[in-house]
Amino acid sequence: MKNVLKSSEPDEFQKYKKKNNSQSKTWKSFKRTSAYNSVRETLVIDQKGLCAYCEIDLHPNDRCVEHFIPRNQSTPENNYDLDWQNMLANCRGGMETIDISEEENERRISQPPNRVACCSAAKADFIPDGKLLNPLELPILRLFRFSSLDGEIRPDENACKNAGIPIEYVQFTIQKLGLNVQRLKNERVAIISEITQELDDRDDGLINPILLKKQIAAERFGDGKHDWPAFFTTIRWILGEGAEKHLTTISYLG
Repeated sequence: MKNVLKSSEPDEFQKYKKKNNSQSKTWKSFKRTSAYNSVRETLVIDQKGLCAYCEIDLHPNDRCVEHFIPRNQSTPENNYDLDWQNMLANCRGGMETIDISEEENERRISQPPNRVACCSAAKADFIPDGKLLNPLELPILRLFRFSSLDGEIRPDENACKNAGIPIEYVQFTIQKLGLNVQRLKNERVAIISEITQELDDRDDGLINPILLKKQIAAERFGDGKHDWPAFFTTIRWILGEGAEKHLTTISYLG
């Protein structure tokens, strides 16, 4: 889970709300319009292709629009259904088997081996009470660390302290969103092992370890103008200072 930068509302969405009484319109009615696709696509572009919670890459058949404050909390004064700042792009939480090509499956190994929910499916209609972290309000600083043994995501105590975010909020978020379901841990272990092996293979005993990690970060993250690789924060953690140096170079903000 990382900071998400949101662009302005899509033009089609703005036109829809101007044409209609947006305070009384529901998400269900909006989804039947052509403007819905522009909203969904813009969210995915803003998040550079990643689920806002678990950071798997978003496949067209495995994504949904998440309302951080549930739609059932909408009132005539606050219509959360059509609040652009209340929307995120998420995976479907591992609750649906999706049809993807063999090539894509080699890249995206999150075909769920079980039906344990994560992300929107785990959060369901929970009403954020301040403890659940909102990706739109996270600092640029990395708040999470990972276990190389089992891929478990955990709070980074020092980072949380520096960011002024209570560790218990980070722990609550991990638990509430199901970010430690086995399939996600398996994928993180695979990525950690892959990068660890790459570091070993490319270490000739002469190159500075931080420079090597920066080189790999540059290859994985690129210039920041395209989609991020799945499990961005896991990669950022395993590459450590090298990743931070590269992200600084490309003026990373989220």
